[in-house]
Amino acid sequence: MDREKVLGILAECDALLEGHFKYTSGRHGKLYFEKIKVARRPDLVMELGRMTAEQMEDISDTFDVICAPAFGAIVFGFATAHAMGKPFAFLQRDADGVMGIRSGFKGVVENARVLLIEDVVTTGGSVREAIEVLNKLNASIEMVGLLVDRTNGKLELPAPYRALLTVKAESWNPDECPMCKEGIEVTKPGSSGKKS
Repeated sequence: MDREKVLGILAECDALLEGHFKYTSGRHGKLYFEKIKVARRPDLVMELGRMTAEQMEDISDTFDVICAPAFGAIVFGFATAHAMGKPFAFLQRDADGVMGIRSGFKGVVENARVLLIEDVVTTGGSVREAIEVLNKLNASIEMVGLLVDRTNGKLELPAPYRALLTVKAESWNPDECPMCKEGIEVTKPGSSGKKS
């Protein structure tokens, strides 16, 4: 996979930020991928979808539907489904922050073989949550496709995964964060609606 091309797309969209950030997982780090900024460029979203489809080409007959959690991953999941000519469904959080399958999409994923698409992963918590929801519908997760794996390939999930971009982006619990200890202000540029 062309690592430089993915980095180039993120840079072109100002989606790669450096500073002191609080991630959805609650951990802190120096790098933030504001992937939703890529959605301003549908041509680049479609290119990332095409690249993901190409990465999954050897196993494309092992799944029936592409699924992605809201909100950030929806555009990447949709673009991948479009490139592969497969149906698409998505998950979203309710008012209490609990993830579930979007109304009207249950029949698409029930008993299906799924390629689950996620955008940026730090701990994999949201991916595991999505897998749990899908498994309750008797769906089997054949593969997880990631836009960015921030764990440098050390992510542990209950399903195999492939990432377009793998980076080593160190993160810390807030009480261990060196930037907090230096008094550097923390920002939280994006939010998935997940209750922390």
